[in-house]
Amino acid sequence: MEHLNKDRKVKLGDSEWIEKHMIRSEEFEKDNDANFHIDFMYAMGNCRAAAYKLEPMDWITVKLKAGRIVPALATTTASISGLQTLELVKIIKESTIEEHRNIFLNLAVPIMTAGEPGVAPKIKLLEGLEVNLWDRWEIKDAKDISLQEFMAKIEETYKGLEVKDVIHGNAPLFMHAFMSAPGKEQDKKKALASKLTELVDCESDDKFVDLTINCQTKENGKEVQGVPSVRVYF
Repeated sequence: MEHLNKDRKVKLGDSEWIEKHMIRSEEFEKDNDANFHIDFMYAMGNCRAAAYKLEPMDWITVKLKAGRIVPALATTTASISGLQTLELVKIIKESTIEEHRNIFLNLAVPIMTAGEPGVAPKIKLLEGLEVNLWDRWEIKDAKDISLQEFMAKIEETYKGLEVKDVIHGNAPLFMHAFMSAPGKEQDKKKALASKLTELVDCESDDKFVDLTINCQTKENGKEVQGVPSVRVYF
């Protein structure tokens, strides 16, 4: 096998050519203008600024900021990344909240203090049904269910609730007030009978979709605040 490099053919195993063209890591040095490190950061940073409509920076500002950022990456950022990873391992191991830690870190002093995180505040939806800010309800194997079956699953699982509205992103899939208006009987029947996958226009390789639901109590029709989002798995 051969590789054509402009004016000559290079055979695999040509150590001189490989050595010359091999990509290597290079230690960052902001004070050596001949290495083009700041030039590269200046060019790439302003490309990003143009793409996101941010204010561009001049060359000397980039150089000054780079001098502050690099030491921070090797100290505070590295420390925080390590501490976050430890907490992530605890989540994977399903550790109790008492085993997790909040960390206050100040490397300038230096000082590091740790404490137990507080329990997330709970919201009471119904008697015997509480949720918190991090909760998310889930429905499995929903590839072939209709909208009406989806709503029925929620009401069956969380007894006492009645689903009023179902929203996907900014698009309403079912709005109780609108569908209950006179003359909307056929539209309501059609929407409830439609497959959920068709209503959310999901792709064949989509694994799930997140929906927002509004609910009321079955007992007295009172609106329920704080209902979590619902992740529907296909």
